[in-house]
Parts: sequence; structure tokens; C-alpha cells
Amino acid sequence: MDQVSTRWVTLLAGNDRGGGAVGDRREGPKQVVWKVTLPGAVRSSPVLARGVVYATSRGGRLHALDGLTGHERWVFAAGAPIHSTPSLAGALVFFGCDDGAVRAVDQTSGQLAWKAQSEGAIWTSPSIHRGAVFFGTSGGVFNAVDLETGKTRWSRQFDGQIHSTAFVTDQLVYFGCSNGRVYALDAGTGADAWTCETGDGVTAAPAVTDGLVLVGSEDHVFYALDARSGAIRWRFQAGGGLASSPAVSGGTVVFGGRDGHVYALSVADGREAWKSAFMRPITSAPVAGASIACVQTFYGATQAFDLASGTPLWRANLGGSLNSTPVITGDMVYLTTYFGDVYALG
Repeated sequence: MDQVSTRWVTLLAGNDRGGGAVGDRREGPKQVVWKVTLPGAVRSSPVLARGVVYATSRGGRLHALDGLTGHERWVFAAGAPIHSTPSLAGALVFFGCDDGAVRAVDQTSGQLAWKAQSEGAIWTSPSIHRGAVFFGTSGGVFNAVDLETGKTRWSRQFDGQIHSTAFVTDQLVYFGCSNGRVYALDAGTGADAWTCETGDGVTAAPAVTDGLVLVGSEDHVFYALDARSGAIRWRFQAGGGLASSPAVSGGTVVFGGRDGHVYALSVADGREAWKSAFMRPITSAPVAGASIACVQTFYGATQAFDLASGTPLWRANLGGSLNSTPVITGDMVYLTTYFGDVYALG
């Protein structure tokens, strides 16, 4: 069952990176139910709302596809390449474009509701909480705009590119930057709360749980930061750069590395629960259910693991390049490929 509200607080909705769905599929898909090829490469992940799959492409279009048949319900032409994974809130779908604007489109009609212009390409996914939409740009601008109108509430300039999708709470908004820092700002005003410096760029979207901000850096280190102060509570040394946004479920945080491994750590203390065998470089975010974690590698494989033990459960290999996060329901697995294919596996 897909679930949509006005609280889409980070990349793919929440800490589980579910993309609008709640699924815990322990058996692999048996067949391709449908496949749609979009007119443009895809560098984003699909999301699901009320039986509709939304997918963006570098061809500058947002597509609304029927989840059962793949039939196109509508298409919105933005007029600029799109790398941003869509976000959902209420009756709207939001996404950023390379022209520096976030657009809000009606989920039913595909009509433009508003457009909020900023500076620099927007590869982040808009984060939504308490009537505001938050997003960063490659020009180093971080913005908060009104959910209903798109009007600017506040804006900040930083000395680096922001490709890290924010996590928003009632008080603070958290994100990383290419300058190696993780920032926490007041969600209402944009004022500085704290900054933590890592050893390299931070492009992953943080997860926030149990008073911790969890995020990896290209310095090969995964960090757990105190959500109030930014102090480092624990750190974990991985074997390569970390661009994969972590997923959290049941006290375990899961992420992929450029070294080709999936890591699962205890949220409480950072101890390694398990580490996968070598796959391929992983920069996409995993999705975590109650008992599984599933991730896509760069070279065509979608792999599900038992969350507790790391035992491989199933694998779907479609060939080509995959770098998105799948949407998993009880009936379907939805995923996209670099070449513009959207699949529904059943």
C-alpha cells in the first residue's frame, strides 16, 4: 500500500527510502510485468503514489505511469534536463531541474501549480515538512519556499555544491555539501545551528533517527553526529568513498560504498552487523523494509538481503546500468535504468 502525506522529509520520503511504498518482499520477482522507455536517460529514482509511478528524465519530462499497466496518464514537459528524484505531498509532485527551478505539478492533471527559481542546477530531491519545501543547488544555494505558492521563505549561500538532499525536522534541516561539511540550519529562519567538517565532499542525503544524523562522506568514513550539537558520536571506516544515502530500519543503518560492498551497522554504536560480498560500485541509496534491505549496483543488478544477517535473498539482473533506488510493494518492484527504461517486476 502506497502512502502519501504532506510529510516527505528527505530523499524518497523517509529513513527507509521507500519512495512512497511500504514493502518487505523476501521473494524475488518472477517476470517483467511492463516496461516503458522514456525519451531521455534517467538519473533519478521512481516514486509511487495512489497506484501511479512518477519518473523524471534528462529529456526534461516528468511522467505519470499507471502502476499496474505502465500506461502513461500524463507527461509534463519542464523544458530543462531533470536529475532530481520527485517528491510527493498532498496533491502535488515536486522536482528540481538543471535550469535552477523547482516545479510543483498537480498529481492528477499534470498541470503546473508553481515554479520556484533559484541559482544552479538542482539535482537534489525537494524535502517537504510543515508547509515548506527545502532544496539545495549546484550553485551552493539552499532554499526554503512555501508549499502552496513556491514563494521564498528564506535562502542561504554556501561555498560549495549542494547535491545532498536535506532531512527536515520540526526544528532543524540537515544536509551535506561538496566542501566536506554537514550543515544544520534552523528550519524556520535558515540561521546556523551547527557545522561538522569531514575530510571530503558530502553528496549523500543524511538520515536522522534516535538523536543522530547519519551520513557518509567521500573521505571513506560514515558518521553519526549528534543531531543537536553536530558532535561526532561514532564513525566507521569503509573501504571507499560514500555517496550512497543511508537507509534505516529496526536499529540498523544500511548503505553502499564505491568499494562495491553494502554495509549494515548498528545505529546505536556503529558496530558492523554485516558486510556484503563485492558487487560493483554502489552510489544509489538502499531501501530498507522490516526484514530486508535492497540495493541497485551501477551495472544492472538489484540485490535483496536479509536485514539482520546480510544473507542474500534474491537478485534481479536486467543488464545495463542502474543507479536508482527501487520502489518495493507486496506485488511489484519498480525501478529505472540509465537508458531511460522504467520496469515493473512482479
